Amino acid sequence: MSAPMSSQGLSAIAETAAPASRPLRDGLLQTDPPRLLGSACRACSTRLFPARDFCPACGSDDVEGGVPLATAGTVYSFTVVRQAPPGRETPYSLAYIDLADGVRVMAQVTGDPDALRIDMPVQLDIRPVGRRDGCDLIGYVFVPSLLPEAA
Repeated sequence: MSAPMSSQGLSAIAETAAPASRPLRDGLLQTDPPRLLGSACRACSTRLFPARDFCPACGSDDVEGGVPLATAGTVYSFTVVRQAPPGRETPYSLAYIDLADGVRVMAQVTGDPDALRIDMPVQLDIRPVGRRDGCDLIGYVFVPSLLPEAA
């Protein structure tokens, strides 16, 4: 018969059993390398985010999921949120980002909201965006880019 396990041993098992982080939503992104995951229509080549089971451009259901999307883009349009529900820090910026591969994504853009401009180059950043059940939730934001656009 083996000796009973100490509370430290049980704690170590619990820590290894529970993931330290997980994506905000399954199939939304990958962390290594950091990429948003979309879908691509095999019939008309339209790319979408988030991934869908059908193509809204041509109606085809012949789509491939889990397609890595470009990490660089430009601000198409944006708004600065100055009032939010309790617990949400303001101000913050929400923007439509046109990715280098033609996909338009809505996302938060970090940094000074008053410095945000239409056509500003931005870069994807995968990071913790919250916590649930003792686990970091991994999501995405865009950050202003000082580098030339890259896919």
